[in-house]
Amino acid sequence: MARPPGLIYAVDESPPAAMLALSALQHLAVAANSLVYPMILAREAGLSGTALLSFVSVSMLGLGVATLLFCARTRLIGSGYLCPAGYTQIYLGPSLYALQHGGLSLVYGMTVVAGLMQLGIAPVLRRLRALLPPEIAGLVIAVVGLSLASLGVKYSLGIGVNQRVLPEYVAVAVISLVTMIVFNIWTKGYTKIFCALIGIVVGYAVSAALGLLDLSAAIPKVGLAIVTPPALDHVGWQFEAVMLAPFLVVTVATTLRVMGDVSNAERLNDADWVRPDLRSLSRGVASNGLASMFCGMVGTTGINSYSACIGLSGATGITSRVVGYASGVAFIALAFVPAAAVVFAAMPAPVMGAALFFSSAFVFTAGLQMITARMLDSRKTIVIGFSFAMALMADVYRDVFTGVPAVLQPIFGNALVLGTLCAVLLNLVMRIGVRQRVSLRLESGPVNRDAVEQFLSEHGARWAARRDIVNRATFGAVQVLEVLGDVPGGVEIETSFDEFSLNVRIRYVGMPLVVPEQRPTPRDIISSEEGERLLAGYLLRRSADRVISRSSGERAEVYLHYDH
Repeated sequence: MARPPGLIYAVDESPPAAMLALSALQHLAVAANSLVYPMILAREAGLSGTALLSFVSVSMLGLGVATLLFCARTRLIGSGYLCPAGYTQIYLGPSLYALQHGGLSLVYGMTVVAGLMQLGIAPVLRRLRALLPPEIAGLVIAVVGLSLASLGVKYSLGIGVNQRVLPEYVAVAVISLVTMIVFNIWTKGYTKIFCALIGIVVGYAVSAALGLLDLSAAIPKVGLAIVTPPALDHVGWQFEAVMLAPFLVVTVATTLRVMGDVSNAERLNDADWVRPDLRSLSRGVASNGLASMFCGMVGTTGINSYSACIGLSGATGITSRVVGYASGVAFIALAFVPAAAVVFAAMPAPVMGAALFFSSAFVFTAGLQMITARMLDSRKTIVIGFSFAMALMADVYRDVFTGVPAVLQPIFGNALVLGTLCAVLLNLVMRIGVRQRVSLRLESGPVNRDAVEQFLSEHGARWAARRDIVNRATFGAVQVLEVLGDVPGGVEIETSFDEFSLNVRIRYVGMPLVVPEQRPTPRDIISSEEGERLLAGYLLRRSADRVISRSSGERAEVYLHYDH
């Protein structure tokens, strides 16, 4: 594991107490933006006054518990990385649909069911990897970034039912966003690290000056207690089979988002990162399942990993999981303080919009990097391109999709759900006719490097293999052919791929290639032609993850294995 440039505190490091507190406060402020989704649900349910504040308190409790579960590092649950939780628009569409058909009790019941389904996916995630490859996870992260940007612009402009832009909202959002950008790019040290928090504080101050911050409007007439536990007397649970389909799609979408977020967190901590750790992904998905079950049981909507906080970690260079623990505990503590619910419930929309728009740039770029790390042929291009387009159309033509049957509204009414569903289904269709084992026959004569490179590149793109792995396999295969020389009868190159490994088998008639474990001495190398072959065999062993040379009768085989 190599330390990336710009990383100040890695996942296993603990910042000083003051920096830890400010970092946790910054993540808390950004994650609090996601409370807009449960607040939308609460307002659609007609909650107000004390009931609304209680719902916000319960939602903060869910945020705190979920963040601790995500950041934990145990054998069964926890990604082990700074991966804070946040409420998500993925759950919003299906939850509003459930609210219309059965009230909040149906929302809570189906949220628990979705958590159970996700908990069931976690142990078999390795088997599902071929169906949920990293390029689709990258697509999900990119769509999340665009969705965050879209929502950020909506709140920043103050666009409501009348579709009118409010100049004072624009002023607050621009000042907040410019503050974040300036401190992130043109400063160093603490101001760069806490650029988002500084921008939010400046946004609150400007909002207060322009009369957009009204904390008294969120305070119920009976007043506020200093400390009181979140009320759970409104909780009930219902289940309806007709709701399984949309919440199953939610389960798949949130699983892919967790996979993308945890992979992004891994990449931020390792400059040599090449593939996600399936154990961390599986534990992260299990944490998401438990967190959603908890949220449904205490009476709030489903939850997910929060990409905006991952983007914030990349922007500030602090990825310590201790920051996640601190922000999780802080959310739990604030859930018992009604005044905190008032502050979050009264957060000015343009401040919220600026924070979301700032984080969206880092989230969207991380998604693109995950996609472009893979070689993509026309099949994969169609999967990514069509799914991306469908996700955008769900936002652009939202009014058109309102005409679809009610049972499909939770799918077509949510850009991320629609894009994810299209990607998974198209990926399954495009796998038809793709052979996982292919071969190339080369006749005797000079080494045809171009034919080998074209063969491996073509099929590597068809499999969406990583570019660096295909390049290593091409180098290894060509090196073997150059060592063998002009083999009478030619050689056969067979390549197979299964998402976890890329294997190359080179078969020919002749003596087996010697692949020494120890580097030959300079004397051995210059003494004879065999010494050069020994050096080539040793370098070949160093370039592949596993090399086996064997023979059977007159036929010999060199087997090259590359972890994927």
